[in-house]
Amino acid sequence: MSDELNAPGQQDVSGQQAKGTQEPQPENWQARYTGAVRKIEELTLSSREVQTQLAARASEIEQLKAQLGVKDVEKTVAVGERDKKLSTLLEESAAAQAQLKELTAYKAKVAMAQELGRPELIKIIDRIPAVEDPAVLKGIMEDFIGFADGLVKDREKQIFSGITPPVGPGGGAPQKPTSSASWEKQINALPLGSAERRQAMDDYYDFLANQNK
Repeated sequence: MSDELNAPGQQDVSGQQAKGTQEPQPENWQARYTGAVRKIEELTLSSREVQTQLAARASEIEQLKAQLGVKDVEKTVAVGERDKKLSTLLEESAAAQAQLKELTAYKAKVAMAQELGRPELIKIIDRIPAVEDPAVLKGIMEDFIGFADGLVKDREKQIFSGITPPVGPGGGAPQKPTSSASWEKQINALPLGSAERRQAMDDYYDFLANQNK
């Protein structure tokens, strides 16, 4: 027989060798390349879309920044105008309060002069201090009345007793002021504490007393 039988336990070496010597199958580079190109194109399109969205968002952000800048300017202008108006209103309110206080004091002095039955005090009402306490105001105005009445009585006594003012060296008495403003000007021109100033003040109160008759 030409073919020999393998002894028991002996392997078929020739068959294994035949399997071991088979050549490997070549890879499909074309399919891999095509798949890679397709994937790259997909990623490129996706990247372009993302870049477009980012550009749109950046443009929106710039527009919002510009609008915010305009709003900040408008806010600054509005706050400045508000502060200016508030300052003006506060000044007007303070002026109105001062005027109201002055008018209230004037009204109180006029009412007190009428209550005391001496309306002639209204002629010198600006020289009467403004006080809020009616009792204090009444005392001040009564002092004015008492002082004026005392001057009038003293003058009447001098007239009835025949006493006349001394004649100056010029042969006649100097002409006296004819208004409160001129009296005050003359008094302020005299030295403080001098006899001339005291005499001028006495003459001024005589002038007021005569004006209020």
